[in-house]
Amino acid sequence: MQKLLTKTLVALLFALLICGGLVFIATNNSSNHSNTQPQPQQNSDTEESSPASLAVEKELATQANSAPAAQAEQLVMIERPDWTLVEPLQTQLARLKNRADQGDLQATYSLAMNLRFCSLAPLDETDLEERLQQAYQYKDDGLAVANIEQRYEFCQGIDQQQRTEFYLYLERAAKAGYVPAQEEMATVTPEQFMQLAESTELEREAYIQKRGEFIQLQLSLLESASQRGSIKALITLSNMYHSQNYGANGRAKSYALNLLILELTDDNELQSRYSWFVQRRQSELSPQQIEQAQVLSEQWLAMIKANGSLYPP
Repeated sequence: MQKLLTKTLVALLFALLICGGLVFIATNNSSNHSNTQPQPQQNSDTEESSPASLAVEKELATQANSAPAAQAEQLVMIERPDWTLVEPLQTQLARLKNRADQGDLQATYSLAMNLRFCSLAPLDETDLEERLQQAYQYKDDGLAVANIEQRYEFCQGIDQQQRTEFYLYLERAAKAGYVPAQEEMATVTPEQFMQLAESTELEREAYIQKRGEFIQLQLSLLESASQRGSIKALITLSNMYHSQNYGANGRAKSYALNLLILELTDDNELQSRYSWFVQRRQSELSPQQIEQAQVLSEQWLAMIKANGSLYPP
């Protein structure tokens, strides 16, 4: 009997020990499980970026947006029309004039460019022979001779008066806002304009005034083309302003346009050249002038984006 009681007590103690161990294990596992569960508040805190990381992300986003490729993607690339003709100009002159008179700006521009092309061609056979003789004297390899002959054949039948009318059509298209014509207007020198306008014999003051009015017209047309996204016009304007012969604050304006060119072009050569220009100009300008130039550049960029077009160089 005593042995039976002893065995019963041992069994009870053993059962109690097992139950206690199970409770301890269950409690410990529950505690560990609760410690490894993600805490909603803590998880939210870790996902929220720190001010420093936000600043870095903002700077990177700003740099990406200011890249030339990003700027260009926002604009419609416009290719300039091919104004060259296959047949002689005389055979198409009436058609082009008719379209120009009806307000077709591309036809007006094409007519102007072809007439200007012919303004450099031999006028008659005597003129042709003289130019060919000059080419032979310079021991030309044949290319110049061929060009002279081809130009003469293309322009046969177009008299001197008609050839000088190129400027009238070019100016008409430019003033109507046709960007390629506005760009081309910058290639007409003031001296050429005065000759075409038959104003070379004006009195000094009248001569200076008329010449100055033409230059102001060129500047306004170039500004218009630039604000429509013409990189060629921006380059021309930058060069003109840098010469300091076209109004006050020329260097600062040139600096602003150089910044704008860097924003818009993805051409490696232009990027290299105008990056160097910008660095060099910084030493020539005061901090206030640089700040004003940056504001001007941003204003023009906003206008270009509003117009939505880009004319590559």
